[in-house]
Amino acid sequence: MLLRLATTSGLALIAAAAQAHSTAAPAAAGSAVDQEITFYRDVLPILQDNCQTCHRPGGDNYTGMVAPMSLITYDEVRPWAKSVARNVQSRTMPPWYADEAFHGVFENERTLTQQEIDTVVAWATSGARPGDPAHAPDPVDFATHGWRIGEPDLIVDAPRYFVPDDADTHYVTHTVTLDESMLPKSRFIKAIEWRGGPAVHHIVGYGFLPGRGQERGTGYGLGSIAPGEEPMQFPDGYAKLLVAGTTVAFSMHYHKEKGPGTGVWDQSQVAFAFYPEDAELHHFVDHDPIGNRWFDIPPGHPEWKVGAGRVFERDTTIIALHPHMHLRGKSAEYVAHYPDGSEETLLSVPAWDFNWQTDYSFAEPKRLPAGTRVEYTAIFDNSEANPANPDPTVSVDWGQETWDEMMLGYVTYSRTQPERLTVEGVLAEHFGVTEFEDVEAGEDIAQD
Repeated sequence: MLLRLATTSGLALIAAAAQAHSTAAPAAAGSAVDQEITFYRDVLPILQDNCQTCHRPGGDNYTGMVAPMSLITYDEVRPWAKSVARNVQSRTMPPWYADEAFHGVFENERTLTQQEIDTVVAWATSGARPGDPAHAPDPVDFATHGWRIGEPDLIVDAPRYFVPDDADTHYVTHTVTLDESMLPKSRFIKAIEWRGGPAVHHIVGYGFLPGRGQERGTGYGLGSIAPGEEPMQFPDGYAKLLVAGTTVAFSMHYHKEKGPGTGVWDQSQVAFAFYPEDAELHHFVDHDPIGNRWFDIPPGHPEWKVGAGRVFERDTTIIALHPHMHLRGKSAEYVAHYPDGSEETLLSVPAWDFNWQTDYSFAEPKRLPAGTRVEYTAIFDNSEANPANPDPTVSVDWGQETWDEMMLGYVTYSRTQPERLTVEGVLAEHFGVTEFEDVEAGEDIAQD
């Protein structure tokens, strides 16, 4: 993953560096101990644990964003030493935007400890010495298939599509029907990863049941990608369902400069990882937004507040939270109001970044008692002080374009009460399909 916000208070004791990978005694920055900090012994383990998943050839692809340099070898890192130090000291990298009060709450947290930051900064400012290669940890064996969910069980390619020269923003929906050679029978999903080309702004994925039509609002959700978004991955025992014969819809938003020669071919993809067919699963996963379309952000306003809420009528387990706004987004917060009158902040993102639209996945799924109201609050900055603001002189309301705004707080959740997942049961309980013959390939579905 790449490199992330806060400041060190002046490099104080470099014992921090030594504690992690050596037995040196504490000493102040600039001391002889600083000179002992080396790449192979002290810095490389930090890069392996926190940076190399992205910063390597063929590194992780965050919705088209690929790390601009490799940080695998000393020769690769040395020219970037001061830049790396500057970015980790400012906490620009690794990119992670949850409030520090939530340290340890989310399993996909990307942060460095103050000790690790001090180590990297001291190394870069004291000569960036290589040290003894014999002190290096073993190289990390990264997978070569390129998918962050692991090697997929099914990859679906959208039709190749040419985004024309005269298009700057362009919408189209591609569809692919899963025939028997692609998906012989319905399968429970462990993870979903969407991948778009360089002109893709975002993709929203849907599945349409066979024989049920493809009208807007009739499909079932299969995840999405937006800038910086991660794949959808579920804890063990939690699953979504991909129904045999489904038509997979790629709802595409392309965005690029327009003009002669700017046209580009795209062939986006979605990959699925399935559970084994005999896996015992007990929690079906839903993914819905808490949102508000009825807002109007005044010109120049630095902190416009918009709220929305939802009551969860059943005992519910939250797996992940995902705030979504556009360029004027400033901060976001989810607060649970419990039936006993108490409340709890589930997530606070004090410095929203449009380019890193992270899924915040709980290390321990969060249980809410029936009757809990979750309120989602988004703050927007439509002032000149917002460097990402396209135009602070206009009012802004809901819209699809990046220069419009959205207010959506996605929640990935399931019922807390376990249920033995079967294809027939999920179709009846969660898809509203009770007559399997109404679904093409219904015999396969009923036998799953």
